[in-house]
Amino acid sequence: EEVQAFSDFLVYILDSPTLLSFWAVAVFDTISGFVDVYKGKHYPHDDKDDARSNTLTFRYVQGHYQPLIPKSDRPSLEELLATFDKMGIIYVVTDGAA
Repeated sequence: EEVQAFSDFLVYILDSPTLLSFWAVAVFDTISGFVDVYKGKHYPHDDKDDARSNTLTFRYVQGHYQPLIPKSDRPSLEELLATFDKMGIIYVVTDGAA
């Protein structure tokens, strides 16, 4: 139920005419082993620095979301997806621009 409430909120807000529509969020679900990716309608594809600063990562453990904060630069959404593909990680992208 908690995952559904979180995803309902993200789908709505990332498709809205707000600043959050410029963000992407990846949720690493430790319960299912999957990654849910939510991409805002206006996520910046053209600028690598903006794409990195506008990508957030969270880890979901039973009942809690914890921010994943990298020690160096944040990865862009494209870099995350390329890593998932390379490592065979199952993920779903919900795209606010679709």
